Amino acid sequence: MTTSLITRPRLVVLDTAHLTGLVADLVSGVCDRRRAAERFIPGLIESGWLPLLCWHHIEELLQHGDDQLVDARLHYLRSLPLVSWVRAADPAAGPGSVMDVLGFEAVAAHANQGSHALHVRNLVRDRLIDVGPGIQAIPEGLLDWRPLKATLVARQENARRITAISRWRTSNIDSTRIADWLNQPMRETPEAVCTLQHLRNGLEEEISTRGDKRITDPTAMASAFIADIARAGQRVCSTSHPSPAIQFLINAGLDLEDIDPSATFGETMDLLTFQKRLRIVSDANGLPWPGLKRTVTQQQLPVTVIEESMRAYAHDQPERKGSELNDMHLLCLAPYADVTYVDKRTLESVRRARSKVAVFDQLVGCVTRAGGYAEIAAGLAAQS
Repeated sequence: MTTSLITRPRLVVLDTAHLTGLVADLVSGVCDRRRAAERFIPGLIESGWLPLLCWHHIEELLQHGDDQLVDARLHYLRSLPLVSWVRAADPAAGPGSVMDVLGFEAVAAHANQGSHALHVRNLVRDRLIDVGPGIQAIPEGLLDWRPLKATLVARQENARRITAISRWRTSNIDSTRIADWLNQPMRETPEAVCTLQHLRNGLEEEISTRGDKRITDPTAMASAFIADIARAGQRVCSTSHPSPAIQFLINAGLDLEDIDPSATFGETMDLLTFQKRLRIVSDANGLPWPGLKRTVTQQQLPVTVIEESMRAYAHDQPERKGSELNDMHLLCLAPYADVTYVDKRTLESVRRARSKVAVFDQLVGCVTRAGGYAEIAAGLAAQS
């Protein structure tokens, strides 16, 4: 292995389907398929490329009903002579997740106030990625993955819930200003119950028609979501704040000084989501929360630029599959890779976002698709 490859590798993000295809061929009884799979990663390395792995690859690889096949997938990754992976806060847990990437970015943006997202990416790149043999990327403890089954099922269900509900709106309130809500009184109980029932019925219909077909009980999912809204409303009723809208936002997690009456409802919800994630970064890295939220914005962090651009411009598919969330997480590796492979649906959404957001286009770089790992090998070899 050359020193230049180890110190300055070119990184490629494979779609999880390519990894599952590799292992399927490795364990098949067809000699040609098995030999082709055995040559794939060594061929990439010889051409100067390394796969870049993250936790979201591993999470998908673990989700199969055949435990022996899952074992084969993990043993394959551990057998790789050289690979790259996202550095995690806890190396014993395996490669890092999108939250680890976000943490590196937020720390860099905080230390370099006012930095552009591209500068933050450059600051983070060398600190974020580890390179070594597969046994370092996939720790031995991960081979005992079976106790994670219940957690993995819950995470799958949560991904389906998020993708089914996140785009749902009963009316176009995202463009209304917070100021428009300041003098709105709380609804009387009978009216509130009727409104919540109407919302629940509409959400159930949305989940049934547009949600992941693997959602087994749209009624229960809709009811649970609306019940959370009702509980939030009850907490507002129990306070004495003159504006129920302001109290609702404070209860949700925003500080009073961060609520801008001139901002739209959609902008405020985006800020709320961002600050919740930033608080996790603050706690994990021992950074003072007031200073972090004052110095770090969504526009500075490559992860949030990618997520917001895709949320705004990605094609709203007829069926909102839970796998879309994992596809998004893998796309967030693109700023740190030389080539990123995605599926056809994600590639079309990337194309749409590129035409709308210049910094998104610059961050994600080369994003493409391939029908299988043989096509990837040929494509990357041509770039060598």
